[in-house]
Amino acid sequence: MNHQIAAAAEEQSAVAEEISRSILSVRDVSEQTASYETAASSADLARLGNQLKTLVSRFRV
Repeated sequence: MNHQIAAAAEEQSAVAEEISRSILSVRDVSEQTASYETAASSADLARLGNQLKTLVSRFRV
C-alpha cells in the first residue's frame, strides 16, 4: 500500500512539473505574439501617420 502511495505521489509530482512547463511555454508564446503584434501595429500607425501628413499637406491656410 505504501508503495502505491509513493508511486502515485511521484506520478503526481511529474504531472505537476509537466503542467508548469506547459504553462511557461504558453506564456512565452503569448509574449512573443504580443511583441510581434505591437511592432506590427506600430508600423501600421507610422504608415497611417505619414499618409495623413501627405493628405494634410495639400491644404494651405
